[in-house]
Amino acid sequence: MTIDSGVVRRRVWLVCLVSLLLLVGSGCAAFQKSEDTSGETQEKKSEIKGPAPVYYDFADILIPAELSLNKKDSFVYSTPSFSAGVLVFEGYVQGESLVNFFTTHMPKDGWVLKSSFRYRRVILNFEKDQRSCLVSIAEYPLKTAVEIWVAPQIAGAMP
Repeated sequence: MTIDSGVVRRRVWLVCLVSLLLLVGSGCAAFQKSEDTSGETQEKKSEIKGPAPVYYDFADILIPAELSLNKKDSFVYSTPSFSAGVLVFEGYVQGESLVNFFTTHMPKDGWVLKSSFRYRRVILNFEKDQRSCLVSIAEYPLKTAVEIWVAPQIAGAMP
């Protein structure tokens, strides 16, 4: 029994051609937008995707998920009626986006922006229910540091 070299060549070409068609077909399918049952495309989902902000020791101060808590430099004192202290965070986030985040989200939790300092570092001063919150944002070459200071307001203090 002898094998005809022409038949072998044709079979090799056929296998190569089928493999090439399968490869091209699967590549085109990867570039198509998939739709789920709600009609939302995969592209739109990736735009709204991202880590969700988190509440830490203060239940009314939302923190961007891109920031990591520095437990070593943080200190919070809590009683049944209030919590006070400082939370220190670090991350690779632009300072201006953090300013926008806090000036947008703090009012949603009832805080009122009373004053701010800008340039060398940013300090935002918020007040709510006889409490003060200072948000300090400082950009460094390799990270951004954020400090959240919360304290009760002193009764009878000068306005």
